[in-house]
Parts: sequence; C-alpha cells; structure tokens
Amino acid sequence: MSMHYDQTVTVSAYTVPDDGIIMITIAPGEVDISEEVEPCIAVVDLDAEERVLGIEVLDRSHFDLAAVAATYGIADLVPEIEAAIAAAKPGP
Repeated sequence: MSMHYDQTVTVSAYTVPDDGIIMITIAPGEVDISEEVEPCIAVVDLDAEERVLGIEVLDRSHFDLAAVAATYGIADLVPEIEAAIAAAKPGP
C-alpha cells in the first residue's frame, strides 16, 4: 500500500513541552479516523481515503518510524519525517 497525495507534502513536527510527545504533520485534511499503534506508542490520523495526515508520537523510546511508515504506505517520506523530528521545537 502506498499513499497518493494530490499536493506536495511538507512534513513538519513540534513537541509538546514536558510530555515528550511529538506531533508530526504529513498533509492537510480532515481527520476521519485515528488508529493507535501498539498501546500508547503513537496515534496515526487518517482522512476518509485512509491517507496519513499526521502522527502523534506518545512514546519516543518505543516508536518505530520505519515500521509505522511501512504499515501506512509512507516509507518514501521517512527522510522528511526524520528531518522534521530532528528540527521539532515546542509548539504548535
């Protein structure tokens, strides 16, 4: 499964101060469903077409970006997501 985005994707991320949570934005859109990755590791937000809109990383020490990206068909975005996480500042 590979995601198709009609627009150019600009990945961004910010941290939630004191909680260690990282909010990753993949694409704009309306969240239709949120799926939990393992209990309390991450939440993946999907639109009605099941495209990934964002990922909320709850437990950075157990989060496997490559595995989540492969599961949701966004493996080609891993370098951009890693760069966004590295540049994440307290936000939003």
